[in-house]
Amino acid sequence: MFSQAIWIWGSKACLDDEYFDFYLSFEGKSGDHRLNISADSNYAIYKGEELVAFGQYGDYPDYKVYDEIDLNGFVSEGENEFIITVWHEGKDSQTYIRKPAGVIFELLEDGKAIVSSSADTPSRRSKGFIPHRSVSITSQLGLTFAYDANDIGGDFQKSFEVKGLPVNLVKRPIKKLEIKERFLSKLVFGGGFKLMGGDDDGQLMQRAALSFTANSGVLNGSRSVEFSCGEGEDGVYLISDMGRETAGFIEFEIDVPEECDVLVGWGEHLIDGRCRTTIGSRNFSFRFRAKKGKNRFMNPLRRMGARYVQMFILSKEAVISVLTMRETIYPLDVKPYATDNILRKSIYDVCVNTLRQCMHEHYEDCPWREQALYTMDSRNQMLCGYYTFGETAFPRACLELISHGLRKDGLLSLCFPAGLDFPIPMFSLVYFIQMREYLDHSKDIAFVGSKYDFLKKLMDTFLEKQREDGLIYNFTGENFWNFYEWSEGMSGRLRDEHVQALEAPLNAFLSIALQNLSYIAQMRGSIYDAEYYADMAARINKSIRKEFFDEKAKLFISFDNRCRDQYSVLTNSVCLLCGAADDVDKENIIKILTQNGAGELEYNVVPNTLSMNSFRFDALLNLDKEKYAPVILEEIDRVYFEMLKDGATTFWETIDGASDFGSAGSLCHGWSALPAYYYMTLDQ
Repeated sequence: MFSQAIWIWGSKACLDDEYFDFYLSFEGKSGDHRLNISADSNYAIYKGEELVAFGQYGDYPDYKVYDEIDLNGFVSEGENEFIITVWHEGKDSQTYIRKPAGVIFELLEDGKAIVSSSADTPSRRSKGFIPHRSVSITSQLGLTFAYDANDIGGDFQKSFEVKGLPVNLVKRPIKKLEIKERFLSKLVFGGGFKLMGGDDDGQLMQRAALSFTANSGVLNGSRSVEFSCGEGEDGVYLISDMGRETAGFIEFEIDVPEECDVLVGWGEHLIDGRCRTTIGSRNFSFRFRAKKGKNRFMNPLRRMGARYVQMFILSKEAVISVLTMRETIYPLDVKPYATDNILRKSIYDVCVNTLRQCMHEHYEDCPWREQALYTMDSRNQMLCGYYTFGETAFPRACLELISHGLRKDGLLSLCFPAGLDFPIPMFSLVYFIQMREYLDHSKDIAFVGSKYDFLKKLMDTFLEKQREDGLIYNFTGENFWNFYEWSEGMSGRLRDEHVQALEAPLNAFLSIALQNLSYIAQMRGSIYDAEYYADMAARINKSIRKEFFDEKAKLFISFDNRCRDQYSVLTNSVCLLCGAADDVDKENIIKILTQNGAGELEYNVVPNTLSMNSFRFDALLNLDKEKYAPVILEEIDRVYFEMLKDGATTFWETIDGASDFGSAGSLCHGWSALPAYYYMTLDQ
């Protein structure tokens, strides 16, 4: 790992949102050259203008990960010089836990360290990046950035040793990301603009008055497009279309007659003739200070998810040759889906793109708004991935990462890693499903067995809350979120959960988790535990039936204190799936599950959302696979065709698309790729 290297930084202070360059040089000769490196928060390595490597693995203070970079293609005879640019974010989010700023690296030649990070390592304030702004894109995603192409950076000086970061690091458990060639983006809008005010760059672009100049073409560097603005306008703008949803780094090349500011935004859809760069407190923008003449830029320290990129140039005229994205993708083989059904093949292909755009250092719920690892979202992604990609290293790495997110109260955190946290208790129970399914597909009893004590400890958090009948109350307090899905009555009250209640879906998920833990215990030979957890699940099922089954409606209610006239499809799905409905009349349950609450119904039924359809489908398949497989496939065809008709190149967070959540609905959400799994298992 590291024989001589120490953690260093470019200053004694550890300030938020700060960038430093570290200089690495050595005399090149024949041999094997590898660089071990870890940083907080992110790094990029350059040789001259060439990007060599990028991308720190998301980790924890007690689980710090290093990369081994193969430099052999970049080392030449004679003096070799590399610059390591490190960004210390320093502000907690749902994708990052604040740690001391620092970088540690060691260059190995034929396995022997020849250069190690030390206090003598030359470092400087990084050129271009404007530090200490601490402007958030979203609370989940973290900070944006600003760059000044006129800034030459600080002078190289000695570095400072950093205390408080671990010396025993773990090697990156998955492959590095690949960066692809430029998208052949298409210019879709352009013209002049006048700023109309705003509190940040996102608002400035959103509120600007636009004039339109008809122009089109591909912006790939092979041709240039000239723009000029009219009298009374502040500058020129343009918007490019990648043709599909993607995740990667924004890249541009522009030529301006004078030094000027450039506002850059990105988004998944166009509203009001531009990207929606401000939605509530969200700010999808960064600022670039252009130098006179040619400017080329790409920042590999901040990944964006988008289909469209826009640029507002505060210059009377400009020449643009490139405005696009460089896709970053996890290297995988995709399994073909053998079908003559063109619709299903199209849906499958979009599912694959959805999965890949939500899969980088770890699974992500969405690349645009959050890039966060959740248990619920990643469960769907893992399940699909076993069939579409046929590999288990990536899910194993994510399951390991999740296990480091155990809170002091015994629940898993909301995301992994996450400095901002308000856990969803049900999501902790999904982890047991993930571990069971990983074991089924990988046969990796060694890894699952290594987490067995952890699983028991996590389960104890729930069992310690049991009443005499085996049921548990919800979790109360401002730090909990009793969420189940984005539907009426089922989404809980974020940071305001103060009313104690019995909730059927929480107890049904507890029963399912216990059954999965029983299976794991049996597979590792812990027979007593297996029987104990199975008996506990049966006891809970009996109590769910008694407490929540409405004999008149022949359906399960969700809560003992509210929504007693509503019948959630999700609640009835998991009650059927866990076995709580084994001894009741299932006719109405099956009816609302097969129709997902549609049709003429006597009762107020809340439909299932896309993310939770696996529980509904699996409940039906457990009853009669031959009967319900065609019903499920027909529904998938019908529902997902509607998204394809609207031009979807990845599948949406909810069926309402971009308009949901106050126009913040994600158009690329990993949990909605479930058709890939059902097509591969039911239509082969």
